[in-house]
Amino acid sequence: MKSSEFLPELIKLKNFRDIEISDIKVDSREVNEGDIFFAIKGHNLDGNDFIPLAFERGASLVVTDSENKYASNVIYFKDLKQYIGIFASRFFGSPSLALKTICITGTNGKTTAVETFSSLCNLLGDKCAYMSTINFSKDGSSLEKSSLTTPDAISIHRNLYAAKQNDAKYLALEASSHGLEQERLNGVDIDYAVLTSFSHDHLDYHGDINTYQSAKEKLFLDLNPQKNIICIDSSFGKKLYEDLVKKNPHTYSVSIKHKADFQASFEESPAGIKVHLKTINQDLSFELKTISKYLASNIICSIAILSLEGFNHSLIEEYAQNIDLPSGRLEKISKGDLIVYVDYAHTPDALQSSLEEIKRNHHEPLWCVFGCGGDRDKEKRPLMGAVAQDYSDHIVVTNDNPRTENQMQIINDILSGMNGNDNVLIETDRKKAIQSTIAQIKDNKSGGVVLIAGKGHENFQEIDGHFFEFNDKQIVQSSMDQ
Repeated sequence: MKSSEFLPELIKLKNFRDIEISDIKVDSREVNEGDIFFAIKGHNLDGNDFIPLAFERGASLVVTDSENKYASNVIYFKDLKQYIGIFASRFFGSPSLALKTICITGTNGKTTAVETFSSLCNLLGDKCAYMSTINFSKDGSSLEKSSLTTPDAISIHRNLYAAKQNDAKYLALEASSHGLEQERLNGVDIDYAVLTSFSHDHLDYHGDINTYQSAKEKLFLDLNPQKNIICIDSSFGKKLYEDLVKKNPHTYSVSIKHKADFQASFEESPAGIKVHLKTINQDLSFELKTISKYLASNIICSIAILSLEGFNHSLIEEYAQNIDLPSGRLEKISKGDLIVYVDYAHTPDALQSSLEEIKRNHHEPLWCVFGCGGDRDKEKRPLMGAVAQDYSDHIVVTNDNPRTENQMQIINDILSGMNGNDNVLIETDRKKAIQSTIAQIKDNKSGGVVLIAGKGHENFQEIDGHFFEFNDKQIVQSSMDQ
């Protein structure tokens, strides 16, 4: 494609050349002959530092967002970060216009909502691609591992193009607060914007809760979705719904607590939980393979879209009980009488929800094994410590991903939120923490049920800049067999 065709804003700028462009890149290591390299100053790295490498690798044009990097062969465009998604959309032929695009944000529940929506859509006969924390699927069945919750703007449109080429009708993607703040979703034509939940998280990046809220609001206020679906079970969600419904009548509420357009009640079932869902069209009842009302809430957000899209409600009921939840989302592992749940919960709200659900369904002593990530939101550590103590009978504080931070400092921050530590054990080695907890329960006549929280689906542990192979579920399974 000619550069003038998708970069009209740059035509009159110094050093612009109207030439054939092979591809567009933001990673200099991926640049090939005939590509454009967009050099953007990021949160941790400055792409401008890699301009020489991009030219070495054959870049035909380089566009920068930093005036101090202005050079004779570089185009300076101060609004590059805001426009890169728009440029990418044009380069790939505006693929989001050919798809029904669902963007899902929330402190917790994004992956569950995205992957279950895709699963249900495909079961119902319409191909749905998705981008989640765990996987990218161009067609709802084939999988590629993800490295970021919300990819860079070019990757988003490249993935949208791949979905279009694979005849997908829908694409669901996670919209993280980081991705929204960094305007990575610009250029995406959004059919549905969804809020699953809101609570304390990422304050290391956003600074305060109000800034974090503002980042989430960008999806609904700045990116002009056609329809909004808002879970109103947080004070933020309730206010956001009240504000949005005044501006856009195609705004719908979801709740497991309050009166809403899509309102759920529950009862226990052999499979896990039975959901009775009131919708704006007709009522539904279906079973889910989880004990968690909060996970069910995320799935209900997906079902709300399907209902609004006119899918057959009887088929939704039939297929809902067949969907599998994403890996590491209150995932139950059992052998004999021993039951362990592995969960991605890494915020105070998510940890509390998981512990509440386990206590509601089990009467054995409850063990909680968890830690907090290093180089991240320190304010939530004592809050998570307090939650663990309030809802657990026994606590084992261990490492999560300490990254470059002192491991005992992280643990001490967690302990500072606890009122004494009579029921608290400390084991910095996460593998040993899991193994010893399971061994103690095996030896204890009163038994116990375990929640291992924080890492969920992750298959690595990050310590001092190194990534080590590590998977909570595998360690649990091997410990049960010993």
